[in-house]
Amino acid sequence: MPESDGDYKFDAFCDMVGKTIYCSIDTDIVNAEFAFYVILDGERKATFWYTDRPSVEYICGDEIINKYEIVFFIRYGKDKIISKTITKKTNWSICDGVIEAVRNLVSKDSTIVELGSGMGSKSLAEICSVYSIEHDERFLELHESVNYIHAPLVDIEPFPEFDEFKWYDSRKIRENLPSKIDLVLVDGPPEKYGRSGILNHLDMFGNDCIWIVDDILRENDQKLANYIALKFGHIQYRFWNFSIICSKSIPSKAIERINTVTQKQLMSKSSLYLRIYYPSFKNLEL
Repeated sequence: MPESDGDYKFDAFCDMVGKTIYCSIDTDIVNAEFAFYVILDGERKATFWYTDRPSVEYICGDEIINKYEIVFFIRYGKDKIISKTITKKTNWSICDGVIEAVRNLVSKDSTIVELGSGMGSKSLAEICSVYSIEHDERFLELHESVNYIHAPLVDIEPFPEFDEFKWYDSRKIRENLPSKIDLVLVDGPPEKYGRSGILNHLDMFGNDCIWIVDDILRENDQKLANYIALKFGHIQYRFWNFSIICSKSIPSKAIERINTVTQKQLMSKSSLYLRIYYPSFKNLEL
């Protein structure tokens, strides 16, 4: 059985970027060996047996996953073993900060249009009515409480600064949008296709809705948020991994609640994760 880590340093980290889960251990134990279990939605998918490498990477592929669990092991001395476990949501679920933002920005009578559906769509539908635009048929009809709009990806003329060549079939979207939209959440298409195609169709969502642009750690997504704010002359509130764009200022107490949740999530991220987006912060300690 795993033993207590006692006075030893045993810091475990895991984060998912794209389809890859990065796992690492930081310890002051001398001559240690390291092992890892990768568990996806309750099923162990990979075992990395003991080596002197304190980090591993696991590529998830195209399987739809809700959460992942990593068990970290250190073996030292005469077969002494200590372990830690971390469980997190995957990229197929929107972050808790976005959910908290939606909760503070709309009422139960509101309507959200979400670009890119996933496991988090159910959480949004518990707050108000949700229409989810999705190109991937695997994600359609996952939740009975969500209204799905199937819009396959089609070729588009790219904006020079984005160099992205795909977006949703806008005709399919226009035919199925609700008459009133209170909030638009931009969380799709996936990064490999890009999201800038929405800039050609901002008019179909109206002029008065609130916008949330997710994944603004990525340069193109932050640029997209800037364009939307400039287009409508709206205020942009930037949190560490998403932006809120709206015509009116958000009450300070709501900002405080949203920021509390987002900061808690930031503190759960490893420096390895942040260095992917901010390489110069290689010595950043959270």
